[in-house]
Amino acid sequence: MKKPLLVAALFAVLAVVSCKKSSKTDATVDPVSTTNDIPVPAGFNWESSRALNVSVNVSDTRFDTPAQTATYAISLYNGNPFAGGTLLSTGSASAGTAFKTKIYLPTLSTELYVMKTAPDNSKLVQKVIAGSSDISLTMGSLDQSLVNQSTNGATQKTNAVAPTSPDCNSGCGITITGNTSNLNVNTGDVYCITGSNINVSFGNVNGGIIRVCGSNVTLQNLTFGGAATLIVTTSGSANISGLNYNSAAATIQNFGTINFSNSFPDGGIFSNYGIFNCSGDFALNSNAGIFTNSGTLHISGSFNGGTGATATNSGSMTVAGNFQNNSTPFVNNCSLIVSGNYTQSTGVKNYSFINVTGTTTINSNNELGMYNGAELKTRDFIVDGLVVGYGTTSLVKITGTTNIRNSGSVVSNVQVYAVNAAIDATSGSKITGGASQGSSVYIPVSGCNSEGNGTPIIADADGDGVADALDAYPNDATKAYNVAGGTGTVAFEDKWPQKGDFDLNDLVMAYDYRIVTNAKNIVVQVNASYSLLATGGTFGNAFAVEFPVSVTNVSGLVVANAYGTTSTSFEAGQTNAVVTLFTNMRNEMATWNTKTGDVLSPAKAYTLTFNVANGPTIATFGQDGYNPFIYNTTRGNEIHLAGKTPTKLADASLFGTADDNTSALASRYYVTKTGLPYAISVPVVPFNYPTEGTDITKAYLHFADWATAGGLKYTDWYSNTALDYRATTNIFK
Repeated sequence: MKKPLLVAALFAVLAVVSCKKSSKTDATVDPVSTTNDIPVPAGFNWESSRALNVSVNVSDTRFDTPAQTATYAISLYNGNPFAGGTLLSTGSASAGTAFKTKIYLPTLSTELYVMKTAPDNSKLVQKVIAGSSDISLTMGSLDQSLVNQSTNGATQKTNAVAPTSPDCNSGCGITITGNTSNLNVNTGDVYCITGSNINVSFGNVNGGIIRVCGSNVTLQNLTFGGAATLIVTTSGSANISGLNYNSAAATIQNFGTINFSNSFPDGGIFSNYGIFNCSGDFALNSNAGIFTNSGTLHISGSFNGGTGATATNSGSMTVAGNFQNNSTPFVNNCSLIVSGNYTQSTGVKNYSFINVTGTTTINSNNELGMYNGAELKTRDFIVDGLVVGYGTTSLVKITGTTNIRNSGSVVSNVQVYAVNAAIDATSGSKITGGASQGSSVYIPVSGCNSEGNGTPIIADADGDGVADALDAYPNDATKAYNVAGGTGTVAFEDKWPQKGDFDLNDLVMAYDYRIVTNAKNIVVQVNASYSLLATGGTFGNAFAVEFPVSVTNVSGLVVANAYGTTSTSFEAGQTNAVVTLFTNMRNEMATWNTKTGDVLSPAKAYTLTFNVANGPTIATFGQDGYNPFIYNTTRGNEIHLAGKTPTKLADASLFGTADDNTSALASRYYVTKTGLPYAISVPVVPFNYPTEGTDITKAYLHFADWATAGGLKYTDWYSNTALDYRATTNIFK
């Protein structure tokens, strides 16, 4: 960067080294004082993201015809797509032809959500652990793990995503491996039961935590007092015959299997993410708190809701007896199966499927809400209250008699369908206000709804094989999907082949790519937006990007800023497509945006778009920041991210000079002789870079730890805002 600053930085390094020599016994001296001191592991690439090849096959043939194999849209998200997850990639798959892509996932991210959308717009979501290995999976027609029911994307409800089950490998105060009697558990105690096929009986349980990790563990004399917690982990299974569970602060969490051989008196907080079998009734007593079922709940008796706290079923809930919610607001997000009668005396919201073998009774002064393609199937239907449809049309399907009486009514977006007997005139007159008789609504079969209804109308206006409901360009056969490309910020040092001062603010550029693909997952268009954040170098640096596609296959380039088009030409003399956003950053931004107290220049925005013919697949093209670089003094003085290759116009005579250790023969590019980079890219927008002349280790306090560990530790060095992660006074604001 600036020579005076470089000299000052070198003196600072010498001063620190001198200090360290005279203070070898001082344990408070950090062995890494600047970036120059980092012992870089061999082969470390300085990336905060990793490339993952993802392949998703489809075994669902429900929509195949003799003439055509159905196309499904596969979408990848970094979190639950119905709870704020961000779209990473999307494209086509069909039976026999997988969707394949290469994504660049932040090292911080440990899971993906894969959504399969059928031609009828029904959706299936599967959570996948994302490590360092490539991902390959097959999705069928149904999957109970996480399923969406409705066709209105803005208001979909899904199975709740279970929290991570604890285990018995850490945090245990006392571990039990064999038969134990008269166990007392008090506040602060953590008992871990790891033995299998054992009996554990209790004296008093006044608080504390009991974790069951062993299988076939019989728990006896459980009397909960205070904020006691029972957790059956994923590996555990417990048999319980008696339980005193009347403390509102007491908690049961099941991730494994619980077999309860009696009526269950729920008087606390109950969460089931595994399998819970109850041989008797299941009663929510008056002081019961949160009830959540996100797994499989089998009740051999009846279900009685007597608490004012909301109960939520986001999994599979089967009741062999009657379902009676006297005062418990109930939310059904997935499957509720009742073999007896269903009697509703307070509000119920149904987002998915309720199936009643007997009679459904909606008592007066309460509402059954039907949301976005929900379904209620019942034998007899008695309504003294209100049935209301919200969002897209829902269905009430009646196999027996219909009796909508007194002040009862069915209104709004609901169809009422009597299968075997005509609806009488009195009941029919109370189906009003947008509700109707009939069964034309299409509701897809899924893991939550085993019934469904009707036949989908699948349109494909452009004939590309992608249904209009899935096609971002339904009237253009050359395009089908908008793929979210790489997003992040790249920050450069501009003194190459010498080292700089490692404030990594000589040019800072945020980027966001959006790729358009066709029905065959082939790239047909590239779009991008950029934001120039800082120009802290003394050189008039240019900024450009090389894309992994031949320059002979691209056309229609438009580079623009707020004032209009700035370029329509790819760089001449290149093999791949190279786009230059500007040739001198000093003409782009009035001030540097690196010096505290200086006038701040607004970030400068740029856009880029070009078309691709005979393009690569998205799996080959990839979804990252591609190959951004700067150059200064001469065109050949290119500076790239560590490991990225130079373009055809780079001056190879500079490789290996000064501090640079580039070697084309060794496939080693743009690192110093000690392995340091000349630029970094982080998967956040924007990146809060250091102030002028501040070594990045003085701004981000775990940057050196991250690099020393080869990127395996402190992977959140750039995003964690805790005080021990950042020296905020050294970060430009």
